[in-house]
Amino acid sequence: MADSTPKPSIEFYNAAVDAVQAGDLPLALKSVEDSLTESPNDAQTWQLYAVILNAMGETEKAEKALAKTKEFGLSEIDELLMKAADAAGQGKMGAAITHYEDALEIDQTRAEIYTSYALALMEEKYGDDAIEAATKAVELAPDDPFAQYTKGRILRLRGKQTEALEALTAATELDPNLVLAAYERGMILAETGKLPEALKCFEKVLEDHPEDENAAEAKAAILAKIEEGQA
Repeated sequence: MADSTPKPSIEFYNAAVDAVQAGDLPLALKSVEDSLTESPNDAQTWQLYAVILNAMGETEKAEKALAKTKEFGLSEIDELLMKAADAAGQGKMGAAITHYEDALEIDQTRAEIYTSYALALMEEKYGDDAIEAATKAVELAPDDPFAQYTKGRILRLRGKQTEALEALTAATELDPNLVLAAYERGMILAETGKLPEALKCFEKVLEDHPEDENAAEAKAAILAKIEEGQA
């Protein structure tokens, strides 16, 4: 039976899960707080907030977040998703994958489950399975920029540049402010020699995140190649 509980802000929530899996707790914290701004009564988001706060050593705040979780209630699926996020945050990706699969046994209609599942699979180097899960997420939610980004990132890491660029372009068109997609798109454009287009992508990233050293280095490398070609 499909879960009918209110869904959190998908973009911010998925960004928080992705950041947890990547070990970027400050970004995870910002993303989950942005999600709570849009969905302040969502138990699933409060639970993720508690997981992140605990990981950062903010135990008192985490306890308050858990109290909110109990106040708003949490479905069986969302409990599994929180266990998965907690496991991923501890680097236990195998356990996270199992929790996502258990959640999908209950409900196969939620794109955000497939998105997180795909990222966990990719982390464990199950590349083909990751592509399949990410593709399913996009099929369920073609207008979800984060689902498109996830599919594009995984395809790029698997060397499928043409398909990856298609998904990443869709992600940036759906949400021009999704800098994760802009960065990945810039990487492909640079690799395929489309330097002016790639430069715009990295400039977009740096516009929102001027402290991003990887984007700054990529921009500098592209400018050097452009100048070299004009010499």
